Amino acid sequence: MRISLLLSMVLLAINILSDIYIIKQLPNRFRNAIFKVVIWSINTLEYILFLVFVSLIFVKNTTIISQNIELVVFIFFLISLPKIIFLIISPLDYLQKIWSKKRKYHFTIVATIISITLFTTLLYGMAVGRKKIVCNSIEIVSKQLPATFNDFRIVQISDLHLKSFYGDTTFIASMVEKINSLNPDIVCITGDVVTLSSDELLTYKTQLSKLKAKDGVYSVLGNHDYGDYVNWKNLSEKQNNLQNLKTYQKEMGWIMLNNESNTIIRERDSIVVIGVENWGNPPFTRYGNLNKAYRTLNDNKYKILLSHNPEHWQQVLDETNINLTLSGHTHAMQLKFSFGDKQYSLASLRGDWWSGLYQEGEQSLYVNDGIGCTLFTFRLGAYPEITLITLKSNNNE
Repeated sequence: MRISLLLSMVLLAINILSDIYIIKQLPNRFRNAIFKVVIWSINTLEYILFLVFVSLIFVKNTTIISQNIELVVFIFFLISLPKIIFLIISPLDYLQKIWSKKRKYHFTIVATIISITLFTTLLYGMAVGRKKIVCNSIEIVSKQLPATFNDFRIVQISDLHLKSFYGDTTFIASMVEKINSLNPDIVCITGDVVTLSSDELLTYKTQLSKLKAKDGVYSVLGNHDYGDYVNWKNLSEKQNNLQNLKTYQKEMGWIMLNNESNTIIRERDSIVVIGVENWGNPPFTRYGNLNKAYRTLNDNKYKILLSHNPEHWQQVLDETNINLTLSGHTHAMQLKFSFGDKQYSLASLRGDWWSGLYQEGEQSLYVNDGIGCTLFTFRLGAYPEITLITLKSNNNE
């Protein structure tokens, strides 16, 4: 992560300016020594966080970054953004002096309401939203699905980003309990179990190893799982990290599909679960290989593909008859607004497929909003998601 020193100083200057302006706008009864000490204590905390934030960006100690940067960034913006909003809106009151001798405080009142609302919303997203698990249920009907697989239950989770829970095993245990209660035939984990290194998984191995499904718990790698965002001492250390991640998942009983497939049999019928390594557009490295994972991509079997990045669906549509693709990656940018059947997020500006169910003819894609957080320890609307997908057969043979 890089940011120019100039932009850092501009951001700091804006915050100092907003602090000075806000102090001057305070009513006289709030200008006593005690109140000023409280305000400047908060401001000093913000400046310290800012300096830590900038230091973490430029210092090469990835251990410090992995433990602190997301929380530091969020708390800094939790304090600074409402103040900056106030600084932008409140001075508009002075425009009234053009036609009126007396300044009124309409814009200041509006700025105060917006700033308090923003602060409260951000605080809710961190304290409540990022651990507010939602279970979404959908049905997918297919004439290609054998009748023996009617009511086949798939539970999907994605993007655990375990370091964003700061050792909270209680939350992960609760998530596992909810998944198991859905009585799934398979559980699918579509990448980004960790954010930086395989060590993140160690704290939660006991809880995650309790995931149960009749026909297995399957996982694939996401862009973060490879350790590409860490300054490793050498290539060997990076490779060992990835191997450790694979080993830990195997020890938990998960079936990793690294450009591989697995067949599930019911009586004389079968369906196929295919998994590819991360497949992404630049700047994300493309490790995935569909043809290696399953050579007869256009056969008549019902096929489920696990692929971390939903942008892979374009290749699926163009070159295969894969029935169901499960992805994650986008997190819906951890901020989503829903109105009836419509949902809105800035994630829609980054790709055509960013949250929920998409269908093209007989082919479907589901993009899970993920469980954990990156960059900001915050979720609003795009809450941690467990998806139950029930397959329905209209095959009358």
